[in-house]
Amino acid sequence: MLDAIVRASLGSPRIITALACLIAVLGAAALIDARFDVFPDFAPPHVLLQTEAPGLDATQVEALVTRPLEGVLAGTENVKTVRSASSQGLSAIQVVFDRGGDPYRQRQVVTERLAEFAGLLPEGVGAPLLSPLSSSMEYLVHFGYTSDKLSPLELRDLVQWTVKPQILAVPGVAQAQIFGGEVRERQIEVDPVKLAAANLSIDDVLATAKRATALIGGGFLETPNQRIVIQAQAPGATPDALAGAVIGSRDGIPVRLGDVAIVRDGAEPRFGDALIEGKPGILIETSTQFGANTLEVTRALEQRLDSLAPMLAKQGVDYHPALLRPASFIESAIEKLRNSLLIGAVLVVTLLLVTLRDWRGALVSFSAIPLTLLTTVWILEAWGLSLNTMTLGGLVVALGVVVDDAVIDVENILRRRRDAPLNADIRELFLGASLEVRRPVFYATAAVAVAFLPILMMTGLQGAFFRPLSISFLVAVGLSLLVAMSATPALCVLAMAHHTPKPEAGFLRRLKRRQLATIEWLNARPRALLGILAVSGIAGVACLPLLGARLLPDFRENYLIAHASLRPGISLEETTRVGKRISQGLMAIPGVKSVAEQIGRAENGQDPDAPHRSEFEVQIDPQKGRVASDIDAAIRDVFDDHPNQLVEIYSVLAERIGETLSGESAPFSISVIGSDLDADDRVGAQIVDVLRHLPGSGDVRLTVPPRQVELRVDLRSDQMAVYGLQASDVLQTVNAAYHGSVASVLNQADRSVPVAVRVAAAGASPEAIGNLLVRGRDGAVTPLSAVARIESVLARSLIDHEDGLRRQIVVASPKGADQAGYAKSARDAIAAKIALPPGVFLHYGGVAQAHAAAVRELLLHSLAAFVLIVLMLSLAFGHARHVLIVLLALPSTLIGGVAAVAVTGATLTLGAMVGFVALFGMAARNTILLVSHYDHLVREEGQVWSLATALRGAEERLTPVLLTSLLTGLALLPVALQLHQPGHEIEGPMAVVILGGLVSSTLVSLLLIPPLAARWLRPSKQ
Repeated sequence: MLDAIVRASLGSPRIITALACLIAVLGAAALIDARFDVFPDFAPPHVLLQTEAPGLDATQVEALVTRPLEGVLAGTENVKTVRSASSQGLSAIQVVFDRGGDPYRQRQVVTERLAEFAGLLPEGVGAPLLSPLSSSMEYLVHFGYTSDKLSPLELRDLVQWTVKPQILAVPGVAQAQIFGGEVRERQIEVDPVKLAAANLSIDDVLATAKRATALIGGGFLETPNQRIVIQAQAPGATPDALAGAVIGSRDGIPVRLGDVAIVRDGAEPRFGDALIEGKPGILIETSTQFGANTLEVTRALEQRLDSLAPMLAKQGVDYHPALLRPASFIESAIEKLRNSLLIGAVLVVTLLLVTLRDWRGALVSFSAIPLTLLTTVWILEAWGLSLNTMTLGGLVVALGVVVDDAVIDVENILRRRRDAPLNADIRELFLGASLEVRRPVFYATAAVAVAFLPILMMTGLQGAFFRPLSISFLVAVGLSLLVAMSATPALCVLAMAHHTPKPEAGFLRRLKRRQLATIEWLNARPRALLGILAVSGIAGVACLPLLGARLLPDFRENYLIAHASLRPGISLEETTRVGKRISQGLMAIPGVKSVAEQIGRAENGQDPDAPHRSEFEVQIDPQKGRVASDIDAAIRDVFDDHPNQLVEIYSVLAERIGETLSGESAPFSISVIGSDLDADDRVGAQIVDVLRHLPGSGDVRLTVPPRQVELRVDLRSDQMAVYGLQASDVLQTVNAAYHGSVASVLNQADRSVPVAVRVAAAGASPEAIGNLLVRGRDGAVTPLSAVARIESVLARSLIDHEDGLRRQIVVASPKGADQAGYAKSARDAIAAKIALPPGVFLHYGGVAQAHAAAVRELLLHSLAAFVLIVLMLSLAFGHARHVLIVLLALPSTLIGGVAAVAVTGATLTLGAMVGFVALFGMAARNTILLVSHYDHLVREEGQVWSLATALRGAEERLTPVLLTSLLTGLALLPVALQLHQPGHEIEGPMAVVILGGLVSSTLVSLLLIPPLAARWLRPSKQ
């Protein structure tokens, strides 16, 4: 079949060239419309389920809401993990599904399960809400508003009802969470003494408020000529109108709401706040819809916000754009990868012109790059894959291999053309030259493709990251083989049929002379030859574990996220006060562009944080004369000046990856699982102590906070009976006093305002709660302290579950880059020093666990790929000696990659490991080309196998082998040189490994394999 394709190409070169041009145009069109993103969707499908439970503490939320919901969700198909957090007034449950499923179908399954639970929730608890389906990064753009003119209530109204609808109208925006400001509500503040004097109850006030704000349609009036709609308006549209609503009567005189309560607009109880550059304001966090184009959505949203800014400025509102913008990293990464592709292409063209000394041959060889890569983009787009740093990285790695296939063909045609007589049949010469290298090129390229199969077969987070890279690489390599068999011969006929090439370059002739001398020297010293092969192979394998290991590198973004936590129970005002001081310190650092802080949680927000927790979003600008590492150190110094809080600082990507792996941002985590929370705390504290004394430990802490002070109100049934009180009446009064009971929602033309009933409490201090007046059935009023015991207790502020079991979580951030080594040391230390009590067990998580899983997968799949390559080589050569010669060359290639990683000071990340896997395929490619040429010399040209034949084969293969290695190296050189630049964090280490390995593999193929083959190969003429 290969012969038939080549013959057809040479027979109709113009048609083949026209088809190639058409396909390139289609690929260019696909590139223009391609979907760009920072990374592939690396997070598995998940659903976040939040249930508001006003007035309940963490243990009550766990018992009444979280556990019943977990029971309903248990057994849902394809569920991998269920994590939950129960805090004051909120239950948050995350359901993580297995990868590969349909996220829409899985959301439907959860919705169906919740339908069974609809009537089981306690009274006053809201309905469970599902978060919108969003991308893996979730973050789209964070921006904010501040105002010196508007009050927090007015600013929130403006943003809530004017800006937010505009945000959600942008296609691709999934959600907009609002932090800060004050949410308006219509408050009915009841005076308990006046209420009792009127012989009325809280239930009467709630019912009256609901009736007064009810909106019921009036229908229409039909006349002989027209239909007139009757517009019926509720009387409670304004505070004064609501205050005039009749609640009852006393001695025949109507009693209005205003007689027993004060009706006014106020602010809902706050669970969060926001600071922008140290000033109170409103922070808006938007997220991307699943499958949306992040760049397009970001630009469309920013355009919409820019159009709103002048209108808001007239009202005294300042717009703070791009407080956190992942699209900036995408743009930077894609720009750098695009530049690397262009620079690599220029270097490839330069090398082709220098070595081939023929612009026609260089042009034909180079044409394989745009044709192959554009066609690859077209196919990836058709398959629904986005262009991200991983798919583009696959194209960068494939760049050298793509041009190699064409170069080998062109170089062989040029060599045969130089040696051919003047009257030779050009088409037959081209056909013979193409067919001569077609079979070895096919098997050599197949070996490279098979070497990438272990990467394609990776699962989990590592598979989500690297599978698109392997797909784009394999598609590009497969297409390059097809291009080399079709378009390249056709272009050679059109461009080179009537052209006589120049003699071979002088530096190549000098290299060949030195090559032959070295081979003859090694052939005379077989022990030295075997020693070099053995020592280099053993050294490479032995040094590999010394490099340290981690799953993914540190991403060099211009945004940092700092998670800060004060002591549990700290008020929202105190957290805000501390946040202002920290924000001012951060803004004083040269190189810090903006600082925003979200405190606590937003209504139905993604993170169920308590008021003592906050998150700083810091934008840095390293171009202001300071490097990013210095700015990072200065930021950490500011937080160190506030030792009363715990802080973790991560890049945006590192945070998202950590949360995807274990639900925690830290790279190493330990879940202490057991039903006794006190026992979990004790074990967790012991683990923290062990890890803090472990060399290489950075920040170590417990994530589930200890107990905090709460006021327990224990109702006394005997005393309630004396005063004629029911428990529900007392609890409703307490809730109305310190939280508020929502009676109805006042729906206006462009907004909705909740109507809440509150009881004027005796005071805000813990001691004054006993003076709260409660009314019995007979109208008697008594203080709460008369019917209840009120005491301060230590209670849980947060209860965390994993798969239905309670847990405490220990997180640690290693100081060094060797995260895998730190994780192993930590596990060994914990096993040696901590005895677990009955009913308690540990579960390890984080990037170290994912790295170990990735290593196991790579080793297992690489072994399978190795067997497949052996079988393929056996099929190609048919002789065991040929296969062994190829395999003997592989271990020695390892030393070059190891040396390159060591010299650059890098760590063995997953990207570097992928580079080693790819390197073996490329090394096998060079040796296959050499050994196949030996077979050609013996079988086709009738040479007798000897040292002279081995020397001739090595000399004739020097140019293509050296050229293919140099082309691959030059294509990857821009990526390797920008190892520490944004966008090259994953591909950079991979390029370094391949570059170093190419040096050693090329030397092995050109200098060590020929003398070894001369003594041992024995090619057959059959």
